[in-house]
Amino acid sequence: MRVFKSKIKKKYIDDLKNQISNGRIINWSPEKNKNAGLKFKDLKYILNYWKTKFDWEKQEEVLNKFNQYKLRINDVDLHFLHIKSSFKNAKPLMLIHGWPGSIFEFLDIIPMLSNPIGKNKNDFLPFDLVVPSLPNVGYSFSLNQKPKDLDQIASIFLKLMNKIGYKKYFIQGGDLGSFIASIMAVKKPKRVLGIHINMLPLPRGLNKKPKNKLEQKFFLDLKNWMHFETGYQAIQGTKPFTVAHALNCSPIALCSYISEKFYSWTDNKGKLFKTINIDRMLANISLYWFTGCIGGSFWPYYIRHRSDWPIDKNKPIEVPTGYSEFPKELFLPPKTLAEQFYKQINFWKKHKTGGHFAALEQPDELVLDINDFVKKNI
Repeated sequence: MRVFKSKIKKKYIDDLKNQISNGRIINWSPEKNKNAGLKFKDLKYILNYWKTKFDWEKQEEVLNKFNQYKLRINDVDLHFLHIKSSFKNAKPLMLIHGWPGSIFEFLDIIPMLSNPIGKNKNDFLPFDLVVPSLPNVGYSFSLNQKPKDLDQIASIFLKLMNKIGYKKYFIQGGDLGSFIASIMAVKKPKRVLGIHINMLPLPRGLNKKPKNKLEQKFFLDLKNWMHFETGYQAIQGTKPFTVAHALNCSPIALCSYISEKFYSWTDNKGKLFKTINIDRMLANISLYWFTGCIGGSFWPYYIRHRSDWPIDKNKPIEVPTGYSEFPKELFLPPKTLAEQFYKQINFWKKHKTGGHFAALEQPDELVLDINDFVKKNI
């Protein structure tokens, strides 16, 4: 295991700004373009901010305040943050990001979880945090790394926790992180004390015979989502190289592709940057650009498209499970369906606002939910 610090050379930062300046976007979209993708005016604003106001070095400085390491596990040179609380009896907790996210999603909640202060000091638990970059994302990306499915990533993360000395621990995840947390719990239920997730990764091919009105609504919403929102999954699952070449060629293309997901998947009511911090979003996109990892980040989709669904009724999650439901999440399964796969749900919290990127959108609520869930299970 070796210490790691992020240090992107100035020439690459300057090159990024030059490519943004020399690129072009065209306002060709018709008047009726609702839900047709990222709007011209929104992309124009983001690119101008990226070019003139965004400070990568400042975001890098925030990242480098946390202890970072690299550890070779199997054929992956795994990057992770390891933050130990200054409080005694801190609980070990792994935070797992999804796509198109990164460790930058968690930077604001790390201090809240590891060293609670102020009014939260007596009510909030302290945590020792392990925050890995998914294999083939960010600083865990390497050109010659073999594709990894979610099951393999789960095994790598289990080995990570063992190698750095944690025998029992909690896990939190959203998006792909919710899959990975669930698989880890199935693989090593005696080590995983509990999982808290903010997306329920239930199979899409469930028996669509609703038993109640909530299930009926869910199946209708799922059908709509599958029809209108899964184009990215189709191309990432079938021909990932095609789009990856284009996105690695142009930071404008990469920004458009990723920013659209932040607009579509957050509870922003058309005002994204009143919902999330634009600097955090651009730090995330910049990380994808500087490391050239976008194609690698597609691999779990490519492999999943050719495999069975990783969450299986025949291998249910038996460890304590907590779920935070944010209303603009991609889909919102009712508890009656979730209980078919998660056998020990003992925390279920519905929120009035928030979406897919919970740590960015609703950090206070997410941290409170993690605390409340862990308290139930210690």
